[in-house]
Amino acid sequence: MTEPTPELLTDILGRVLEESAFILAEPDQEPPRWGGAVLRASIAFESTRGGTLRILTNPQAASEIAANMLGIDQGEEEARSSGRAAVSELLNVVGGAFLTRYFGSAVPSQLGLPDTELLAAPPPDAHRTCAATVRLESGEPVVLELDLEER
Repeated sequence: MTEPTPELLTDILGRVLEESAFILAEPDQEPPRWGGAVLRASIAFESTRGGTLRILTNPQAASEIAANMLGIDQGEEEARSSGRAAVSELLNVVGGAFLTRYFGSAVPSQLGLPDTELLAAPPPDAHRTCAATVRLESGEPVVLELDLEER
C-alpha cells in the first residue's frame, strides 16, 4: 500500500463537498492565512493502520457549508448556528470515503465520532502524514489533514 497523497485528500474533499454540500471547491497549493478563529473537527479511524483526519476552516466557511447542506441563505441565523454540525457531518462523510478509497472495502475499518472545537487562534502545526487545502466558491479555505500511525 502506498502512502496517501495530498492529491488523494484533495479529490476526496472536493467530491464530498460537491456531493454533500453542492459546493465546487478548487485546490489551493498555498496554506491558508488564518485571520482569527479556526474551527477544527477531528475523527479517529482504525483499519490496517489507524489514524486521525482533521478539517480546519473558519466560521464563515462553516456557515457556507451549512447553508448549502440545508438549502438556505448563508446569512440566515440557522446557517451560522449549524456550521459546527455541518463541518462534523462533512468530516464523517470524508472519513468514510477515505477509508473506502485508501484501505478498500474488503478490509474491516472503524470510524469514530467527529469532535469539533472552535479555537480563538490558529492551532500550531500538528504532526500529519499529508494535507490538502481547497477554496470554496467564496474563496474561504478548508484544509483536510491526515495523521496516519507509523508502520
